[in-house]
Amino acid sequence: MTRLRPVAASVLTTLATLVVLLVAWQLTVSLSHVSPYLTKTPLDVVDYLFVDGRFKPTAAADRRAALVPMIGVTLMHAGVGLACGVTLALAGSIAMSLSRGLRTTFLPIALVLQTVPLIAMAPVIYAVFGAGIVTAAVIAAIVTFFPLLMNVTTGLASASPETVDLVHAYGGGRRTLLWRVQLPSALPFLFAGLKIAAPATISAATLYEFLFSFEGLGANLLTSKSYSDYGLLWTLVVVTIALALAAYAVVALAERLVLSGRFPPPSAVIRRGAPS
Repeated sequence: MTRLRPVAASVLTTLATLVVLLVAWQLTVSLSHVSPYLTKTPLDVVDYLFVDGRFKPTAAADRRAALVPMIGVTLMHAGVGLACGVTLALAGSIAMSLSRGLRTTFLPIALVLQTVPLIAMAPVIYAVFGAGIVTAAVIAAIVTFFPLLMNVTTGLASASPETVDLVHAYGGGRRTLLWRVQLPSALPFLFAGLKIAAPATISAATLYEFLFSFEGLGANLLTSKSYSDYGLLWTLVVVTIALALAAYAVVALAERLVLSGRFPPPSAVIRRGAPS
């Protein structure tokens, strides 16, 4: 019961923030003099999804059905990219934890590459791999790779010297140290990186579709604007944001399930370390 209270508080805080943002969006559009043809409110998006007759196609069910394949394509692009990025980041972090020379050589290069805007690299990636799932995966993997690489590398190095000495005292080798100490210590850092990377892969997949594809949410963002279908355009924006928030929520839930009971809560650590 005690463990459920932080979860309930987090959910309520998130819902309250979402309600405030939606009310602010509705009031900003309603009270300003922007064109209602170009600018839609949250209530317009609800009408697009659930009310017949106002937008084309006439039936709201047809409009919702048209969104399903777009969402499926974007999730596939993001999922493949996330899987590739996580795999490469874990392999790179472990390799750098085993080799000081590799860490000294590659880590500064990774820091520099992380600063290059994705929009600048996207045309180069497209020129190399062409249109298709590979380019989408590479673009999505890039936004996943760097935050995870930095976080997991830091996590692998976070094991206390006392724990390392204890493993060595009992005859444990490098592999035992990695599996028994370093990887468990890196789990909180892994999830912290995934909280950044998972929503970012949705944005990266949408960017790829917007620039180079004819399918998915990103491609339909472009075509809906070209055809002045602003009901669909605003709905796609809301759906994209909802997918990114859902990706974050899934990672946060997985983090709570995996780490629950494995690490003491921060409050317990503070109490334990406080002077009596």
